[in-house]
Amino acid sequence: MFNVFEVPVSSTALFILILMLAFAVVVVPPAVSVVRGWWAIRLRRWGVELRDARARFAARVREALRRFLDGGNTR
Repeated sequence: MFNVFEVPVSSTALFILILMLAFAVVVVPPAVSVVRGWWAIRLRRWGVELRDARARFAARVREALRRFLDGGNTR
């Protein structure tokens, strides 16, 4: 009535599979944590650099606008 499929698996392959799963459970979470921490630090640094660049750009635009409105160097 039912089709039963049997897949022969050697004990060595099963043991290796169990070792790989155990390795993944032990190693992957700390590795992910390290990568997340690295990215958090990197993004924080980029945010600070972006903020500084935006402030420098705003100061340059403000100074250029002030010179333009004051008449510039032509008068």
